[in-house]
Amino acid sequence: MKVSLNWLKDYVQIPLKPADLAERLSMLGLEVESFEDLARKFDKFIVGEVVEKRKHPNADKLTLCRVDVGREKLDIVCGAPNVAEGQKVAVALVGATIPRNQHDPEGGPFVLERAKIRGLESNGMICSEYEMGLGDDTEGIMLLEPSARVGMPLAKHLHAADIIYDVEVTANRGDWLSHIGVAREIQVITGKRAVLPKVKIAQSRVSARKHATIRIADARKCRRYSSRILRNVRVGTSPRWLQDRLSSVGIRPINNIVDVTNYVLIETGQPLHAFDYDTLAGHAIIVKCAQDGDRFVTLDGKERMLNSDILMICDGERPVAIAGVMGGANTEISEQTTAVLLESANFEQGSIRRASKFLGLATDASQRFERGVDIEMTVFAANRAAQLIQELTGAEVLQGVIDVYPVRAKPRRISLRVSRTNAVLGTACTQQQVIGFMKRLNIRPSSVRKDTVVFDVPSYRYDLAEEIDLIEEVARVYGYDNIETKTSASVDFSKPIFFTSPVDEVRSYLIGAGFNEILTDSLQDHESGYLTQERAVEVLNPVSSEASVLRTSLIPGALRVVQNNRSRGQNDLRLFEIGSVFDVRDERLRESVEGYGEEERLLLVISGRVHAMHYALVERQVDFLDLKGEVEALLSKFCLDKYRFISYDSGSALIDSGLAVEINGSYAGFLGKISKSIAERFDIEDDVLVSEFKTAVILKESITEKKLRALPRFPSVRRDLAFIVEATVPQERIEAVIRGTGGGLVTQVRLFDLYVGGQVGAGKKSLAYALELQPLDRTLTDREADEFVGHIVRQVELACGAKLRSL
Repeated sequence: MKVSLNWLKDYVQIPLKPADLAERLSMLGLEVESFEDLARKFDKFIVGEVVEKRKHPNADKLTLCRVDVGREKLDIVCGAPNVAEGQKVAVALVGATIPRNQHDPEGGPFVLERAKIRGLESNGMICSEYEMGLGDDTEGIMLLEPSARVGMPLAKHLHAADIIYDVEVTANRGDWLSHIGVAREIQVITGKRAVLPKVKIAQSRVSARKHATIRIADARKCRRYSSRILRNVRVGTSPRWLQDRLSSVGIRPINNIVDVTNYVLIETGQPLHAFDYDTLAGHAIIVKCAQDGDRFVTLDGKERMLNSDILMICDGERPVAIAGVMGGANTEISEQTTAVLLESANFEQGSIRRASKFLGLATDASQRFERGVDIEMTVFAANRAAQLIQELTGAEVLQGVIDVYPVRAKPRRISLRVSRTNAVLGTACTQQQVIGFMKRLNIRPSSVRKDTVVFDVPSYRYDLAEEIDLIEEVARVYGYDNIETKTSASVDFSKPIFFTSPVDEVRSYLIGAGFNEILTDSLQDHESGYLTQERAVEVLNPVSSEASVLRTSLIPGALRVVQNNRSRGQNDLRLFEIGSVFDVRDERLRESVEGYGEEERLLLVISGRVHAMHYALVERQVDFLDLKGEVEALLSKFCLDKYRFISYDSGSALIDSGLAVEINGSYAGFLGKISKSIAERFDIEDDVLVSEFKTAVILKESITEKKLRALPRFPSVRRDLAFIVEATVPQERIEAVIRGTGGGLVTQVRLFDLYVGGQVGAGKKSLAYALELQPLDRTLTDREADEFVGHIVRQVELACGAKLRSL
């Protein structure tokens, strides 16, 4: 948003230099991206007069003009169709920097040089308002008033001795989208009180209420509608001061009525609209929603399709404006207009935002309504506009404001604890200091107790809702630079490390295991959202097709991360993400929160080589067993031995057949390899292995208190066993029998060999295990160990149909 320093001075005293003001505003949070001295912008620009115009001998569309610039007369080649003798024009001398190049698609600046155009020398340039950066008109040169003095610097003639700030307004501060809003911030800096302009109107004795009616059919979307009626209006060109004000902040002047509404918009932040009163059927205003499929032609001449959520301003017969967005061509101000109905309304933020996005139509008005407009500003803005129109045209202002205010906004009050403020900010402010800071923001105390002050929040501060918001305001006024930065810290090694949440402990473990955490967007395209074949939550008004559904799995987002890394040469990846997924739980409850589900999940992703290239290691790619080992290590740490793997077919297109994981009988997640078709869709050539878990199941079954025991006093005994079994017998079944039979004496069972071949017979396989026996009360003799292992062998043979191959 562009802000004029001269304009700001109408509301508040500013004893600061332009650069200092820019810095101070930025420190308050209103970031000044740049500022421009208009007088420098128009260096080497001068007021000239066209004293002679001749046709260019070598070009049909060019003319050779003799232009008096005071000190001399210059020959200038001009291509504008509206140039004529006797005109006062803006002339750029050789060496001037033209702000915008009309023939450059980017519209960038350029330095004017003396040049020959079709054989004739041109010693300057007669400029259009577009080239001067004062508007968007490219059809002809900019004409100055006949009273303009030839030879005067253009900046002086345009009263352009001004500083224009380009400020970045945050989404929560709609009040900053006005000069008065910025003036209030300057009040905080300087302590000089910002004031509204005085409004004085000479009203006629005719009541406005007798000449128009206003009805609000949707009081939720239209919270207030204020209006004034003016008669005997003369539509014409705005005076130079008004044109200059608007042009300085990037608004093109149109006519005196429309220009006043734009002026008050930029001044107060309250959008206004002027209707041609005589074109309103029944002289009535009805605020109601459109019907699906309705069509409406806006002021830009485009026909737009409407839906039933879009709020419309209607007269007694038809729509005349899209509320808060743009007026209609059927009631626009024209040269024939003699009576005006001014609209100054307040619309619900979400309604305007949805309408603007649905229509693809963003305007100065919609931008402000989306961020929040002061509901108590409507009457003042209507009166201010009426005053200016009366001063410019001599119009008759009918008596009274027609003000429809169905549900009055309740005053907002927020309690602030001084102790809490100091604790959050690290300051030592007193209660009186805090009250003083708030008063500079026009936030007044309504009651004061020991440590707590209750403040009345101004109606224009939509961003203030709770105590922490007021604490942030204290920080802004106190000054972020004045808050002490404390860098000391202490570490107590005598106490164990406690994590703030179990999820943080899982995160810490995975980082220690060499995984990198990723964060992906919870919004995905439609195709990705349905890859899991679950019912996805669809966004009603998506920003783009790439963000049309909420994710049902963390995997698609992670695959984009894998593809992005691979495209940059990073092929060896160990990634994890902890995030929420969403689905539709009950189609019948889609209109309520109960119909949707949210679940937190943990995703592990590995791809590429197992180890970085090393002379002592054999290079190989990760495989399914590598992922299974990582999962076992994770679960062993948090769930000990309460988990098991089972064969799994998800039915999802995402992965080939893999394994499911159960913890204490509850399904916890799965692991597998991304299917080839999905990998190709994401342009990934190598294998990608993933495992996705429900964090709630892992954390529910995790061991919160771990018991420690002393190191064994007696030596362990190792025995190796190899069994021949049917090829269909899962090895975990054999391992379960060994552990179950061995009880506490068998502390470790490890599969170290798998053999399939002619030595064991067709349809058979050999599984070899290393057993570790660890007695706690004595040293086992060989005879005791052999007897114990023999008992295990017999149980395996009985339970699994196994045959001992070796002992």
